[in-house]
Amino acid sequence: MNQRVSLGLAQETRNYAVKHLELTEEMTILDAGIGPGTMSQTILQGTPDLTIVGLDASTRLLDAAREKLKTNHSDHLHLVRGVFEALPFRERTFSRIVSAYAFRDARNRSVAISEFHRVSSENSVFAIVDLGKPENRVKRALISLYVRCVMPFIARLVMSASIDGNPWQMIFPTYQALGSNRELVEALNTLFNDVILKEFALGGAIVLLARKT
Repeated sequence: MNQRVSLGLAQETRNYAVKHLELTEEMTILDAGIGPGTMSQTILQGTPDLTIVGLDASTRLLDAAREKLKTNHSDHLHLVRGVFEALPFRERTFSRIVSAYAFRDARNRSVAISEFHRVSSENSVFAIVDLGKPENRVKRALISLYVRCVMPFIARLVMSASIDGNPWQMIFPTYQALGSNRELVEALNTLFNDVILKEFALGGAIVLLARKT
């Protein structure tokens, strides 16, 4: 569904992030907001022997991730229930952290960034893959229209008729509450170094790479 409503951008942005995380087999990675496990699956396809800790607030999504990854990757996956604002990990635990299409759901983004910085080891990289909100008003209006109207429409076309409602309609209020791409870069710069922003589709999808040095 993500692939269809994003017109293929969801996986393209995940692949871009994984490519620039510079992963090696001995690393321990935090997949923050693991959801159904798509980002972890993308990581493990290229580097199958590293260790992933998948965090999510939803036990249902943790179960979905376990089911998706159990066949080939169960020995390298550890699932933990928790929230971004109070990560249940010691300081400097992870050499890489990624949050794919989940960071926008943080209730307090500044506290979440502080927590991700706390659990990052030295010379680590924190990657955010998510919807974006560009500075340009015309671009922002077009993307807002797509998120509000087009995404739910595509989802409704491909969803099973047995599913009541349309969960994709819930994304627009979350999108409205997002800060701009520049504001997110500035927020990361308060703690991380060398923050790099890559925009896709007029800035409507982004990958942020923030290094802790």
